[in-house]
Amino acid sequence: MARSMGFRWLNKAEENLKLAKLALEHGFYALSCFHSQQAAELAFKALLIGLAGIHLITHSLTRLASEAKNLVNLNLPEEDKLRRLEDHYVQARYPNARVSSYTLREAEEAYKTAEVVFNECSRAFREAEV
Repeated sequence: MARSMGFRWLNKAEENLKLAKLALEHGFYALSCFHSQQAAELAFKALLIGLAGIHLITHSLTRLASEAKNLVNLNLPEEDKLRRLEDHYVQARYPNARVSSYTLREAEEAYKTAEVVFNECSRAFREAEV
């Protein structure tokens, strides 16, 4: 049952990654950053739930990454990239959460970071013997 729930979380992560790409392609950089953050968060949670039944109530990508690396070998982006991606959970949703507007460069970095996280979590989840 935990494994099937993990697949459901992984599907939601993939949906968010696709939305992030669409938003990026259409110039909605803040939305792209938010959905990139969500894709990474949900991918980590898919792995934790699907392989170990661990349900962490957090949006901290660095904490989720640490917990996931305790379960499986992951080749993840550097911690500073995860922290920047993590910041988009709040900053990308609220107009008063930051001073400057989102840029193409930020959205591209967020998307690329999320894509690596998703691909690594997806690979590890599918390869794991449960």
